[in-house]
Amino acid sequence: MSRHHAPFRRLAAASLLLAFAGTATAFQQSATFSNAVDGYIEVPFDASVVPHSGITIEAWVTYDDATIGAGYQYPTIVRQNPNAGQEAYILRVEAGNTNGTEIRWLVNTEGSGYVDAKWNFGPGGLLNWTHIAATYDGTALKLYANGNLVGSSFASGAIKGSGDVFRIGKGSDIASPIEVWNGSIDEVRLWPFARTQAEIAATMNDSLFTVPGGVSTWGLDGNGLDSSGPNMGTVSGSVTFTPPAPGLIPQTFPGAPFGASTAGCLGPIQLTAGSLPHLGNAAFSMVAHSVDPGQNVFGYVTFGVLASPLNILGIDIYVDPLTALGLFPTTVGSLGDARLDLAIPAGLPLGLQATVQFIAFDPCGPQGLTASEGLGLLLIP
Repeated sequence: MSRHHAPFRRLAAASLLLAFAGTATAFQQSATFSNAVDGYIEVPFDASVVPHSGITIEAWVTYDDATIGAGYQYPTIVRQNPNAGQEAYILRVEAGNTNGTEIRWLVNTEGSGYVDAKWNFGPGGLLNWTHIAATYDGTALKLYANGNLVGSSFASGAIKGSGDVFRIGKGSDIASPIEVWNGSIDEVRLWPFARTQAEIAATMNDSLFTVPGGVSTWGLDGNGLDSSGPNMGTVSGSVTFTPPAPGLIPQTFPGAPFGASTAGCLGPIQLTAGSLPHLGNAAFSMVAHSVDPGQNVFGYVTFGVLASPLNILGIDIYVDPLTALGLFPTTVGSLGDARLDLAIPAGLPLGLQATVQFIAFDPCGPQGLTASEGLGLLLIP
């Protein structure tokens, strides 16, 4: 047991945080904006907000198109880089000067330039809380409303970024505040890969905390803090914190990363999950990003962690081979995300501990191999 206890103490701590999060609903809030006054949340630039392995942006929103200002208006949920012609992506309403009711998901791609997917929600269509999710995987942009696909278009290449800030609740500063949101925003999340429709639906009613592997989660609970990553935002101008989107269930990710990745051509390989490891979750998957596209990647699934890693062919193996379930091939996307689908049967023991590490062929790694960090999980109800 000595080789297992330290990582699983962290998993036990994660489960305690999960229990605590369930009591924290009284502290949940959302951020409310008015396009009549300037106000937004701003996050300094970090490379993680322009992930090269794809992206998912999601948020709960309300929007009042009846009180929008006159003239050209572009109320924005999120925007990376407020400078015209330099934005990496934008999720906003294209109100224009006709009070339009169209959500636009715009991404600047290396292969196709600016490409967008749109959804017309109709007058008054966002007065009630609505979950909006937008993805890009290197081949297509997709736009979802309440878990349903409502818009898509084809594109290619990585997201093209040129630095600068990430904003919630406002786009550019031109003719401020015409790009300020006009309503409420809650539970903004950024995932460094394109989530599936099933994964989005599985967690859209959760308030997520401490999701590992390069994910950012802004609960907007009275501040702009990122509860999962390094991307801390600050409030600027007029932002009011109001009651949250109703019915959200606080969930702390029931697991913890361990070990360190062997860097490859695209840097260290981070490991996360596409949703939460609920018993009976048929859509559960493990996802690594920053793998070399076109190379073979395998997921090593075990039930134990080594106190000291085994160095094999220049890579460190942290998961315990004596408790291995198997080494499984993954599906690798065009931008370097590797996905291992692991449907969780409903009959497994609650609290079962599993550990996963990805091993990838990569010409930049030692002996042509790299390995991700490890990730431990607890199965939850």
